[in-house]
Amino acid sequence: MESNRHKRTRAGACATCRARKRRCVPADRGSTCQMCLLLSIPCSLNSGSRLRIQPPNGLVGSSQLTERSPSVDRSRELLYELVPLYFRFIHNIAHTMFHVPSFMRRLNEGKAFMVHIHAMCALAARYSNNRIFDGISPCLRGRIFASEAVRLCQQHIASPSLETVQGFILISYYFAGEGEVQAKHVYAGLARLHAEALPMSAIPNDSNVVYEEEYRRTWLSVHIANHWSASDMSMEPMGLGGDSRVPPAIDDVSFHMPCPELVGEGPSMSSTPRRDMWAQMAKTLDIFTEINKLLRQLSRGLISFDDYCVNASFLENRLDQWAGNLPLDLGYNLTNIMLFVDQQLGRTFLSMHIGYYHFQQMLLFPFLDARAAQNTAESTVRHGAAKCKSSANLVAEILQYSTKIKNCELEYFIYGHIAVVSSCVHLHTLLFSDVSLELDMARQQLVSNFQYLMSLKSYWPVVQYSITRLQTFQNSCRDSASDPFAMDNWMARFLTEHSSVLSERQLIVSSNGHVPDNEAFIPTAIPS
Repeated sequence: MESNRHKRTRAGACATCRARKRRCVPADRGSTCQMCLLLSIPCSLNSGSRLRIQPPNGLVGSSQLTERSPSVDRSRELLYELVPLYFRFIHNIAHTMFHVPSFMRRLNEGKAFMVHIHAMCALAARYSNNRIFDGISPCLRGRIFASEAVRLCQQHIASPSLETVQGFILISYYFAGEGEVQAKHVYAGLARLHAEALPMSAIPNDSNVVYEEEYRRTWLSVHIANHWSASDMSMEPMGLGGDSRVPPAIDDVSFHMPCPELVGEGPSMSSTPRRDMWAQMAKTLDIFTEINKLLRQLSRGLISFDDYCVNASFLENRLDQWAGNLPLDLGYNLTNIMLFVDQQLGRTFLSMHIGYYHFQQMLLFPFLDARAAQNTAESTVRHGAAKCKSSANLVAEILQYSTKIKNCELEYFIYGHIAVVSSCVHLHTLLFSDVSLELDMARQQLVSNFQYLMSLKSYWPVVQYSITRLQTFQNSCRDSASDPFAMDNWMARFLTEHSSVLSERQLIVSSNGHVPDNEAFIPTAIPS
């Protein structure tokens, strides 16, 4: 019984229990502790007899799990709990790489790639209510799984495959959420290198429809990660060749089904509009990159504001065309949100639209700078500022929907950055608007954004970076001699680099020498 087992002292604890500050209790077999056995990871309790959970090919066999003690069965149950949490909160929001029913079948059969399992658990453990994590901050729960995923990945570093590309992407996103920027870029780069070694023509001839679609969606996910990673480093994304632009062949609703290969493209489907949100999102990536490039050029004085207006108008029209070309049931409205909630794709739908409105608020943010009106047509500046505020309002609205509508959660770190940019636009309204309705809405959306950030911060360490930026920006709004909305290099990095740590900002003295009286309306307490 538990009470009769020998309790190890802190000095004799294994490395895992020491790191987690947990009591290290040996398991019945003696060569591992209960914690490491439960998490299916190697234990340093007895380095001469370490728990082995991975055969040479990186797959875990069902016989290996079923032949273990009941404690190992519980570790299997933990994996079965965490992997679905990954598919609920992460997959189809940050990336699209797996056919969920097929992966769960491989997991149940003991054929899932162990790198995937541990990386998924690293991302998903923060959402778990399992008692094994009692007393452990959600932000810290994934570290053990991530360490094991990284260790297993090293065995495949020189053997590119679809599985390694997917594994590197998962690990990259884990480090991104931790605020480990360098590690994030390294693993995103490894995913790109492995993808380059595996063109679409490398798909085996005997592959089924599901495998081919996972191939396509993984390449799209690498393409997305490549663009966001480049933006975070103030660089141009490196090309992946033509393969990265091959869109998914199966629409998202069909691919979400247990057997998409049975759906087909026959006459019965010809009248059904495609609901291909990921294919639509892929069309905006080049626009996103051009926006980042344009903001950097303006901040460095490489182009004038008038030149920026011309280029911004072109990109604004491209975004508008993208939205205008969406099928009717992909347009942004509450009816369509509920339609995709019923299809278990509400998060993907909101993710697509919040990305669009974020790109708009980024592109038009420079029009909030009071100095811009001095040498540019007032109507141009007014239009840009109004549309920027409209986009920021819709970002806040989508985040509110994500917290109020079941199965629409956007509890992923990148939305913390998007919420902060939206909040900065609302601060502009509080400073400069004299319309009571606008002021009331800005206050309400600031509060809802802050509440969202506080919730998100409990899951993802990197969100604190975003909150710190917002605090810095708010403080600059209180400085009567500064022009906080000036598009200097700090502000451009603020908008385009979602996880970088920014240095202190050297504020530009405002031409009018003071902040309006509405400064009193700025909230006094931003979450910390």
